[in-house]
Amino acid sequence: MAITVIILCIVGGYLWGSVSLARIITKIIAPGKNLEEVELPDRNTGGTFQLKTVGATTASMILGPKIGGLIGILDILKGFLPTLLVRLLIPEYPYYLIIGLAILVGHILPLYFDFKGGGGLSPALGTLLVVDPLGLLISILAGMVIGVFILKNIAFIVMGGPFLFMIWIALRTRDWILFTYSLILNLLLIIAVIPDVRHNIQAQRSGKSNLSTSMDSIPMGQMMKKMLNRMGLMRDKK
Repeated sequence: MAITVIILCIVGGYLWGSVSLARIITKIIAPGKNLEEVELPDRNTGGTFQLKTVGATTASMILGPKIGGLIGILDILKGFLPTLLVRLLIPEYPYYLIIGLAILVGHILPLYFDFKGGGGLSPALGTLLVVDPLGLLISILAGMVIGVFILKNIAFIVMGGPFLFMIWIALRTRDWILFTYSLILNLLLIIAVIPDVRHNIQAQRSGKSNLSTSMDSIPMGQMMKKMLNRMGLMRDKK
């Protein structure tokens, strides 16, 4: 593999990933709002707690679920399009995996915003879509089912897809390069959301939060809850 191409993928991917679409769109639509000051209800204390990540989920708290969802889709494309382009241009080498990880690192630790970025799930899904579309779809659906019925945990509903994708790759392809890529990607996602996930877990253990109320805390969670209800995977207890 050419070292020049690797460097270009790393540097170019990181700089591209550092572009915060959530901040840009929020500045256009609601210029007086600051995504770094968004707070959620804290069921441990009865007060609020500040989100540690800045991305589509944070933007949805200010701009609403539709705009938040749009930002999420744009973030998926932010990871998908460059990764796909590199794979199509240089199919004989796994350069596309390098730029995919670089984009994810840039999204989580953006150079332009004091290294305070999003959780990285959307661009990660975009890169995984290039690797194996069918595997990603199956993994996401399986993550929803396991998260709702077995673990009853919103964190797994959201993050379970990439984790199960890693298992899918290991069992289906036995490709150590793709497996290593999936492993590193999952580690980056975990590191990015540790503070927020830890808070959610503490709330659940204290009995002050459950799957339904956790999903109600954010507009994007409300959209996911409605989708699960329509699919018959989750029913509200009234």
